Parts: sequence; C-alpha cells; structure tokens
Amino acid sequence: MANSRLGRGFAALISDMREIDSPEIETYDEKGELKSGVNEVSIDLVRANPLQPRKTFDEISLAELADSISAHGILQPLVVVKKDAGYEIVAGERRFRAARLAGLKAVPVIVKEISEKERREIALVENLQREDLNPMEESEALYTLLKENDLTQEELAKTLGKSRPAVANALRLLTLPKEIQNMVRDLSLSTGHAKVLLGVKVPELQLALAKEVVQKKLSVRDLETKLAALVAEKKEPAAKKAVSLELRSMIDDMQRVFGTKVRVAGSDKKGKIVIDYYNEDDLQRIFELVERLKEGD
Repeated sequence: MANSRLGRGFAALISDMREIDSPEIETYDEKGELKSGVNEVSIDLVRANPLQPRKTFDEISLAELADSISAHGILQPLVVVKKDAGYEIVAGERRFRAARLAGLKAVPVIVKEISEKERREIALVENLQREDLNPMEESEALYTLLKENDLTQEELAKTLGKSRPAVANALRLLTLPKEIQNMVRDLSLSTGHAKVLLGVKVPELQLALAKEVVQKKLSVRDLETKLAALVAEKKEPAAKKAVSLELRSMIDDMQRVFGTKVRVAGSDKKGKIVIDYYNEDDLQRIFELVERLKEGD
C-alpha cells in the first residue's frame, strides 16, 4: 500500500500541507485581525518558488483575483519558507502575483520549515490538486513525483486521489514528439487530440496530423475520422489485388454512373461493394438515380 511504503514521508507531508493551505485557513479573525500563526511581511521580501512546475498563469484570471484582493485583501495566507534575507513561496504563488497586480505592500504568510525537495513536492501537488497545470505540466509533474519518491503509478494515484488510468494516460503524453508536446503545452492541441495521436506509431505522421489539426481547427472526431480513413487506404491495395480486371472495370463504371466513390472488398467469388455518400442530399441523389435505373430510364 502507498501509505505504508511512504511512511511519514511524502504522503504525510502532502496531507499536512493540504490542511495548512486550504480555504478553511483564513488570514483574519472576526475582528479583522491577523490570526495566530499568520504574519504580515513586505511583498518585496517574498519571491516565487523557482521549482514551481506551473509556468503559465492566465492573465484574465489573475486580474480578476487582483480586483478581489483590492476589495477584500488576501483571505488565505501564503505558505512560505525563510530564504536568505527574505521568504520563498511554497504554496500560493497565484495569490502573490495577484497581490502585486493589486499594488499591495505587504502579504499575509505562514512560515514553515521545509526542505527544498519537500517544497518541490508540495508545489507539484498543490497545482495537481487544483488542476492549475496545463496537460504537459501535469504530465511532467507526475513523472517527477514518481521518480523522486520511487512510487508506482498506483501508489501515486492513491496519494493524489486520482484514478490509475488518469495517471497512466497523463504520463503517456511524454512519449509524444517534443513539437507535439509544445502544442499541448500552449493548448493549441487538446488532450483529446493528443490521445488520438498516441495511437499513431510513426512520429512523422503524428506531427503531420497534429499540424493539420491546428491549421484546420479539426475536432477530435475529425481527427479520428481522418485517421480511420488513412488506415482504410493503407489496407485497400491488398483488397484491390484480389479482384479481377473485369470486376475492377465494373466498379469503375459504377463510380462514373453514381458520381461518387465505390469500393470493393473481397474477390470475384465473395465480397461487398460500398457506395459512399457524404450527406442527406447526396444519399437522396443516389436513391433517385437507382429508381430511374430500375424504371429503365
């Protein structure tokens, strides 16, 4: 089990930090005074965590939080460690950035004694729990936690309160070519698109499809359909070899008559003929053509 293997290490640390850095831990009491254990320090003495896994912060969301802080103050204190002549953030960097936008001169903090490795773990889990990371940042964060704490995927999933398939799928994104990872990172490519591309074994084809998705703004369903068509085209030559010249000639004639793609699967003795249509009007056109042929027109 994860907890017995980790002992009072990673799992216990994360549990403790969730209790400290949670919406229930407020900065002020009912009289508007700082609560016990909360200090107020100059914002110039506080700096961001260089180990912060989250690299991008939504500017609109930050501006909204800054407006709220201007009106009500920081309701939940930052968690920091003493560092040189100042303080380094363990949890609450978004609040810190918004406080700077709001022009605050001081911020409320809870000062903890935590090692550098523990700070990195807490920063990772804080963002994972709040879903503040983009898909690639989440994948990299999970991978770091796995390796640094020698966990299995099942143990990590249990510690974070996630399902094992969710952890496994997130880690699979790291197997994509770097250029595609960057598309997922900047959200020009969705996680759904990335999962479809994971089924493509040729990196060059993966990249070509990813670029087409971005350029043409294809949906996940569009990508799935395109990939299925590529697979069908790859199999079609073998089917063509199995039919005689006479059957192939008949198929060509049908394509000219119906004005659409006609495919054959099988041989002269047994198989099936597929007539493509692309919308309701196209289907109606083919139906009317068949009716006329039946009447001998």
